[in-house]
Amino acid sequence: MATKLSKVLQKPTIISIIGSTIKIGHPDISKNPTTQLSASIAASGTTMTVVDNNRFEDDDWFIAGNIGVGETEECDVNGAVTRGTSMTVTNSLKFDHEINAPITKIYERGIKIYGAATDGGAGTLIASVDAITTPIADAVMIQWNRQYTEYTIQSTDTAYAYYFVKFTDGTTDSSASDYILSSGLAANSVMSMIEEALHLTNTEFDDVNITLPRCIKWTNEAQTAITQFMYQDPQNALYKHKDWEFEVTKASTIAVSENENEFSLSSLSMKYDNDKAVISVRLGKQGAMEKITPQEMDDEYDDKARTELSVQATAGDTTLTVDSNVQFDDSGTLYIEEDVITYTGKSSTTGFTGVPASGTGAITATHAIDSPVWQGVEPGLPTKYSIFDGTLTLNMPVDSDYDGYPLDIKYFNTLTALTEASDTTAVSFYNIMPLYVAAKIEQRKGNTDQSLLYMQQFEKGVLNNAIGDEVPTIDVEEYYKFGEP
Repeated sequence: MATKLSKVLQKPTIISIIGSTIKIGHPDISKNPTTQLSASIAASGTTMTVVDNNRFEDDDWFIAGNIGVGETEECDVNGAVTRGTSMTVTNSLKFDHEINAPITKIYERGIKIYGAATDGGAGTLIASVDAITTPIADAVMIQWNRQYTEYTIQSTDTAYAYYFVKFTDGTTDSSASDYILSSGLAANSVMSMIEEALHLTNTEFDDVNITLPRCIKWTNEAQTAITQFMYQDPQNALYKHKDWEFEVTKASTIAVSENENEFSLSSLSMKYDNDKAVISVRLGKQGAMEKITPQEMDDEYDDKARTELSVQATAGDTTLTVDSNVQFDDSGTLYIEEDVITYTGKSSTTGFTGVPASGTGAITATHAIDSPVWQGVEPGLPTKYSIFDGTLTLNMPVDSDYDGYPLDIKYFNTLTALTEASDTTAVSFYNIMPLYVAAKIEQRKGNTDQSLLYMQQFEKGVLNNAIGDEVPTIDVEEYYKFGEP
């Protein structure tokens, strides 16, 4: 007999903590196997007749009815299922269910509630102490007949700074929800904005059109719409993207290396792929560098050559082996880290010969394979930079005095996507974001005119905030006001 595979349970979401009451969102069951009753079943009935029992098996749990409807309840399949229209179920139904009632398989059945002293810290399971009899130990059963599951912390429970929850099927637990402060979600949290949108539209969650996952998605769309807002440049009448003050961030995570002049920006989540995202660049405590174009940077490196060692060099060596010497002079000076090395000839396309064994121009230290080798430019303190294809280039390799110094890069950041109800937005005027969600809700409800009204209010709010927003100009430590020439 084949082993029944366990389902990976969904990550739960705490909708709110108000006072001592925790509200937990239901798992998304919209993609779960479902069917409908083709005949009514009485309370405590054991034979269920459905349209099609495909994808239901013995010991599967299901709910009869729609989420949020008073008589919706869970039950389980109690016997082998032969493909067709019949299923034997446990006689634990409390209500009659009429023809066409939906029957939906569920995987998450209970919720475990934990308290913690710190965000992300070890959790302590809070047992259900309110005399609720549940078939899953130490778990509150999901309240499918409501729009969410609610648990009230008892006076005998220990108070914690943070709370989090897990779904459970009685055997396996899900991953933990985000940790939420006992004081509740922030005003700029996704859930707070969704609740405002629901209030504006006099709407409650359902399991089809206005679901929590869908509202979270709309909230993220609202944030994206703000960050992608375009305005007409008063100087040339062209439309361009608006950059916002709340998108400005600074990173000091990229450190320079001795003798290197190029550094990848792939670790930074920049708003644009090109240099438009970068406002200024500093090397440690040095002043802001001058920004030049990639073409100007190419000019800076005219008559300069770079290669890398392909064989380790050690003190006293009289030859050097590199990846390629074809761009180097027939004789001259090389810079490798702190060594200034002279040579009198080249061998083949990869060697330098005539390096003195000692004294001026000799190799004085060990240099590893892949160490940069320069000609025509001595390492020093860079004063200019350019950005091309995700790489920041300095106008000279970095001297050993600055090895390990951080590049302080101020730039327009890509805001983190909103994917959880507890996520918070960096948008400073988050108060208009519920209007976008409200427009989507009304659109789903078929109220086109009201949807358009909310969307117009949202767009007007974005424009009004754009007019008053001030951001630093690129590479200039002065500010301009949006809309001024």
